[in-house]
Amino acid sequence: MKGEVALIHEQGQDLAILAVKSSVLVSRARCEEMVAFSEREFGVRSALLSEDGRTWGPPDIIRWLEGVYLDQLPWREFSFN
Repeated sequence: MKGEVALIHEQGQDLAILAVKSSVLVSRARCEEMVAFSEREFGVRSALLSEDGRTWGPPDIIRWLEGVYLDQLPWREFSFN
């Protein structure tokens, strides 16, 4: 698996924003699977951000995302076998 993630430390909280294809957000089960993957791999609470700007995850993280410029997040590539 290969993709982009923003690992963030904000107001004493660590979190991950995982960039996903828009098709992932069509299925609740797929969203839950991707968040669980992110939380396992990165060890922090996670939310999803699709390429069309839709989000999925814990409400507090989603509210926080609504107030930031996405281009300013510390995006980096990741890959796992």
